Amino acid sequence: MTIFAEIISKNGTMEMKESNIIHEINMDNIKNEEALVGLLNYMDGDIAIADDIRELPYNDNSTIQLNMLIIIMCIKGKLQLDVNSNTYVVHSNDLLFCRPNILCNNYMLSPDFEGKIVGFSERILQHFFFNSRNIWNKALYISKNPIIHLNEEKQSSFEHYYELIKLKVNQPPHIYHKEIMRSLLQAALYELLVDLDKLISSDEDNLMRQGDILFKNFMKLLEQTKGKERSVAYYAKELCVTPKYLSYACKVASQKTALKWIHDYTTENIRYMLKHSEKSIKEISDELNFPNISFFGKYVRAHFGMSPREVRKTF
Repeated sequence: MTIFAEIISKNGTMEMKESNIIHEINMDNIKNEEALVGLLNYMDGDIAIADDIRELPYNDNSTIQLNMLIIIMCIKGKLQLDVNSNTYVVHSNDLLFCRPNILCNNYMLSPDFEGKIVGFSERILQHFFFNSRNIWNKALYISKNPIIHLNEEKQSSFEHYYELIKLKVNQPPHIYHKEIMRSLLQAALYELLVDLDKLISSDEDNLMRQGDILFKNFMKLLEQTKGKERSVAYYAKELCVTPKYLSYACKVASQKTALKWIHDYTTENIRYMLKHSEKSIKEISDELNFPNISFFGKYVRAHFGMSPREVRKTF
């Protein structure tokens, strides 16, 4: 039985079983499931890699709720599944993006299916693309077009990345092992962003729904404020909408509320500043417009589970 479904092959066709049970998949429950961890090629708490989807066990054939980004590369055969009640078929040389907070079910694999899978926590994605401009439009494009077909040249490029990553996985662990793995995967994702830029037309704004445009403008404003403004009311006022409507538009476009985006952006900014700057904790607190260092400390502890000084040492 695989993580997706039990496949019974008869006369070259695909069959499946269904269940109404919903199972949540995130990095925490992956790393705590010994049978699953043993079949992963790599796992560091924010990134998980598996060479063979068929080998990944799961309790039964059920609906899966993903709380992480999953990318599936189809090497051979095909995969069919429902994502939020929409049916998708993935063929050879396709990448399937399953974004956080979606429901997947009705999985079917062809008898000759071969595929690789990489999972990313939201935390590591924010870290990878924290300083990247216009990342919002790529995320929005993928949310509407979760299957990306790779031409032969790009497929070969990604396979080379994957083989290099496998080589590094199999090497003895060392002090920079995690950093090397993350850098390779980050480079591969940036390669993909180049292709996405070509797919996203310059006049796409004309095709966007009003809510998508509002979400885009919210993300631009969030990038500009750099976590200095932390109330939904501030952004709603700047965008000339109500806080309730802004949160609704964000939820529809990205599966995350405006407040969740604000906190995620702020915490990543705090993490970045504590790790990469020589500024004191008070200077960082002042720069991010916290009322005082005590309030800043409480905010950090609420979101990281530790003090600013401990965050600086840990990350």
